[in-house]
Amino acid sequence: MHNGVTHKCDKCGQLFTGESRLKTHLESVHHSLHLYIVLSLKPIDGLRILGIFPQTFRSHFTMNERLMRGLAARGHRVDVYSHYPLKEPMENYTDHSIRTLNITTYLNNLHYERMLEWLGIVDMSLVLSQLGNPVCELMEQPVLKKLIDDPPSDPPYDVVITQPYTASCYLAFGRRLNIPLVTVETLSSTDWTYASMGNPRNLAIVPSVYGGQASPMTFVERLKNFFMTYYVEYGYYYFVRNQNALVKKYFGEDYPPVSELMKDVDLMLINYNHMLNGIKPLTPAIVPVGGLHIAEANNKLSERTQKFLDQSESGFVYFSFGSMVRIETFPKPMLEMFYNAFRKIAPTRVLWKIVKPEELPTGLPDNVLTETWLPQMEVLKHKNIRAFITHGGLMGTMEAIYNAVPMIGFPLFSDQYMNVDLYKRKGVAIKLEWSNITRESFEFALFEVLNNPLYKKEAKKLSLSFRDVPMSPMDTAAYWIEFVARNGKKSLRSPLVDMPWWQASLLDVYAAFLVVTIVALYTVKVIVRLLIILVTKVKSYFNKTKRD
Repeated sequence: MHNGVTHKCDKCGQLFTGESRLKTHLESVHHSLHLYIVLSLKPIDGLRILGIFPQTFRSHFTMNERLMRGLAARGHRVDVYSHYPLKEPMENYTDHSIRTLNITTYLNNLHYERMLEWLGIVDMSLVLSQLGNPVCELMEQPVLKKLIDDPPSDPPYDVVITQPYTASCYLAFGRRLNIPLVTVETLSSTDWTYASMGNPRNLAIVPSVYGGQASPMTFVERLKNFFMTYYVEYGYYYFVRNQNALVKKYFGEDYPPVSELMKDVDLMLINYNHMLNGIKPLTPAIVPVGGLHIAEANNKLSERTQKFLDQSESGFVYFSFGSMVRIETFPKPMLEMFYNAFRKIAPTRVLWKIVKPEELPTGLPDNVLTETWLPQMEVLKHKNIRAFITHGGLMGTMEAIYNAVPMIGFPLFSDQYMNVDLYKRKGVAIKLEWSNITRESFEFALFEVLNNPLYKKEAKKLSLSFRDVPMSPMDTAAYWIEFVARNGKKSLRSPLVDMPWWQASLLDVYAAFLVVTIVALYTVKVIVRLLIILVTKVKSYFNKTKRD
């Protein structure tokens, strides 16, 4: 028998007599919900996916490789055109190398003098001339020409994924194959993609990727952000026009300008996490997958490095400027500044990523170990790590946040200024500027991060928030790629993409209000004038009558 008490299910609103029936019902609901989630994550029948990643930055390709490997592991057949083939073959993953001597591959070859040319650069003419047009000209290679002229048809591709960055010419592949087009942004965003995706943007809270500051912003910072955002956006659209001729050359004269091809993107995956990068409005076609490149795979450290870290009883500092910059080419006084600071923190040790250690000045401190290459995640998750000296690249700093490691940031170019400023505001990093760095400022930063427990405390809090997501970045990316494959092109398209800018900005509505206001004011003015005339005439009439 039941106790006669009626209970209401919070999940569906149904009424049940007796707690046992309600409990049974809730178990059924939970089971159904679990089954729904599992089925929704189950991949659709294996897709054939084309991946084209023409940019030559090795660190950026890490995210693309992780994405394509994840899709292959889910049973999709992926063909990947890149500069970095897999070291070991993988089922469902086919490499097509587009590496050539005719283009600079940014891997351990950025010397100090060249780095200074790029320091804080926001010249879109220079950026596109060096990182855009030459990348488009890779389509001259036979392997890409064949893909354009005679793409596979048995079976044909279902989705094309690319990371254009400054080479938007590659967006033409979506139109060439007439399939959904997915792009990957290894930055948290780029200033020139918002308009083409029909994404609303509030410059009071959304900083320019090249602006150097994070949100919240002061009045001066918002003023700077306003001008920097439009300077970068319009600069990109102006200079990217040079790629129009290359699109017509490789794809055909009937292809539209690059600015129109940018509107063909059906899904954009961005390296963004709102707990880390801040809150901003995003359309459904822009999907955050921050930390997608982070993998828990156990890439073993060398025996020498493992021993060095394990025996670092006072902890160690990891020093790396990524996969591009050659630190050993820095001026000798700067390198000796590092040496002096490292000696002072002994017995704390330093693990230093140096491409050619033999080019370093003599006198390397005894507590420093150099390595030409390191599996960074293995270093950052080591139990003895205490701090990370970084140039502020988004990939490496996300790995540091994931592992709750405080940082000292030396931003060099691109989004690194914004990244380091963001981490500084969140209390997990100290920011140093190349323009005014001194021995005293570097030593202060090093001692502060190592000895002030607040940095580690905040890093742990931020790490927990960063990891707190309903689905892994890989599952999220795979779901939405499969979504656009199921539902077709334009299934997530914002209406703003197809609206003239003046309609999207409601200028016609404001104009209508202005006209109505002007007409209303004019009408009031006319009525008032008529009333004044009428009153004057009536008054004059009565005065005349009184005199008579």
